[in-house]
Amino acid sequence: MSSDSPEPVPSTRGSVAVWILVAALLAGLLRFVRLGHWSLWLDEVFTWGDAHNIAAADNKAGYLLIRWTVEALGGDPTETALRLAPALFGFAAIPLTYWAFHPLSGRTRAATAALVVAVSAWEIQWSQTARFYTMVQALGLLGGGVAIRGFLSARWILSVLGVGIAGLGHLFHLQGAVVAAAIGLAGVLIPPARSAAARRSARRSLLLFALPGALAAPFAWSVFAKYLAQKSIEDPIAGVAHFALTTGSFVTPTLAALALGVVLSAWVRRERVALFAAAVPVIGGAALAGAAGAATISAQYAFAFFPWIALLASWPMGWTKGSSRELRPLWLLVLVVPLLSQSVLYFTVEKGQRARWREAVELVAARRAPSDVVVGAPAPVVEFYLTGGREVDVRHHDVVVQLDRYNPRPYAYLAQEERVVWFVVRNGYNLSMPRRERADFERFLEEECRLVEHFPVLVEARDLSISVWKFDPAR
Repeated sequence: MSSDSPEPVPSTRGSVAVWILVAALLAGLLRFVRLGHWSLWLDEVFTWGDAHNIAAADNKAGYLLIRWTVEALGGDPTETALRLAPALFGFAAIPLTYWAFHPLSGRTRAATAALVVAVSAWEIQWSQTARFYTMVQALGLLGGGVAIRGFLSARWILSVLGVGIAGLGHLFHLQGAVVAAAIGLAGVLIPPARSAAARRSARRSLLLFALPGALAAPFAWSVFAKYLAQKSIEDPIAGVAHFALTTGSFVTPTLAALALGVVLSAWVRRERVALFAAAVPVIGGAALAGAAGAATISAQYAFAFFPWIALLASWPMGWTKGSSRELRPLWLLVLVVPLLSQSVLYFTVEKGQRARWREAVELVAARRAPSDVVVGAPAPVVEFYLTGGREVDVRHHDVVVQLDRYNPRPYAYLAQEERVVWFVVRNGYNLSMPRRERADFERFLEEECRLVEHFPVLVEARDLSISVWKFDPAR
């Protein structure tokens, strides 16, 4: 047996893989810790609003699922109700990671990958966000596991079925189509099994992949074209760099470096199984990087590939030659400790990496008079909390005045009307305003208004703090 070969399936209840998997499942419960504590952010508010305007949505399944979950829990759009479905899918990704990968890599590697997924702050964050990325990831793992079994056993029907299941993720987000294509192409280009039957099965699968791919291509292009119209960029190099840097940051440099080292080792040794596992995120990442040259593409669009990267970084956990087995505890610590420390920061000083909108708006609601005006940057989140989520058309806010680059001076006419005005502004949000208008607004706050309260949240290079200011013409 080579050092890279899948290890034998453990037969004892006390095997290393079993204990690692148990630890992963326990760590997975972190997804439900303080689930409703953090305030919603802008995209989560849009999720609730767009769930009531399904006709305009491309990925209807995610909106419907979150809306049905809220309605099943009483209809009140609390943070917990909005985030419960993503959290459940995020937890499901842990056993699915183990199930999908263990025929390919061995049980210990698969269990370790599941533990990496469980303790990752990035995984926890999206599990605690009312968006759809955990749903795409779970379907990608389910389909990937079926496809892997098909590739290994030369059963093309299973391979095609698995890719089709992964492709269902596009009902939640277009990322699902990228995942399905990456799994299918990886299985055709680098079949994980060496047999002639496996190669024939891969070629047959390619023909069958082409048909649904051709049928789905117009829909995928229409969705991307719509996104491109909203998020196009002028500098392709900057767009690709943004995608690479944000993805590397959330994957973490340590995990990325470990995975890259395994890929280079597998390339030198021509280890087909590891190269197949590497091909999936490489193909998907290349497709997303190409798209990033035309439109804004951030790390979350590669989120579904994180378990594959975790598997690659966990590969040495299956090595059995020489001192490799004795070094496995050290490798496990190198994998898990940095990720776990980031998760500790996420739950403590980083405050869930969420701006404290609910606290800020509650302060304004308690002190404002009925005739007072509220200006929000951004307004949809402020209005959501000010109305208790009753206004579902969040993209057309009536209660709160929007402050942004399209409406940079609402304070000017409000001040002339001698109205009391409350400003709820996230630090840095007004950076999108033209420089002169931004300077004028900041000068107005400093000279004409009073700082009522500051709600600090600092996350690495990002300032998510919120300031509440009050303009009172009578002072």
